[in-house]
Amino acid sequence: MLTTSNQLLSRLLHTTPEAAEHLERVTLSRGLWPMQGQTLGEGHVYFPEAGLMGLRWPSPALPGVGMVLLGCHAGWWPEIGHLGPVQTHVLQAGHAQRIRWSVLQAQPQRYAHWLLQAAAASQQLVHQMARKVHCVQNHTLVQRLASGLLAVHQHNPHSDGRMSLADLAHWLSCPVAELQAAAQVLQTHRAVQWAEDADAGAPLHSLQPQKLASLACACHEHLEQDPGSSGSASA
Repeated sequence: MLTTSNQLLSRLLHTTPEAAEHLERVTLSRGLWPMQGQTLGEGHVYFPEAGLMGLRWPSPALPGVGMVLLGCHAGWWPEIGHLGPVQTHVLQAGHAQRIRWSVLQAQPQRYAHWLLQAAAASQQLVHQMARKVHCVQNHTLVQRLASGLLAVHQHNPHSDGRMSLADLAHWLSCPVAELQAAAQVLQTHRAVQWAEDADAGAPLHSLQPQKLASLACACHEHLEQDPGSSGSASA
């Protein structure tokens, strides 16, 4: 039986092991992910096993929210969250397994249990977005950056944590110059370390979770890792 580090895929393989024959491994390279197919019937379900994605729903109703995170705890597919087409940005390179949505759709009774779990994972992303709205409205950029880096560590725990300031600014939906100032505060407190003479493209070299936690808001603590769980947007 195929083993995987992705929780949602692991549940699929546990209930329907034969799904493994339909899986395809793909490389995730940093940058905008060219998702093929903007409808469920045309696209794939992706299960990240290594790497980190940011999902964005382009909407004037969600200004400044940036992206929600997705790592090895869940998956993504066209129209996830029922909020319209989603833009996917690979923040940390890695790899994923994927399966055509049409395979799952063709046998709804066989995959019924997993489809319910996938719906719960989709709803969790909506909760994460609600938490981000709350965070943008109530916390400083220093707090948001510290909390966001802790969330990165939660969603992709086996990564070396390297992310550029440009990618972080894109994820948090803020100007690079403002993020550089917030990053300098974290570096002054020795909570993070960027490459020497860091610019917008320089990678994050290391982070210290305990020091970050002392500077962060608590929003990362509300991001459930289990795709079968529900989140909360409470303060």
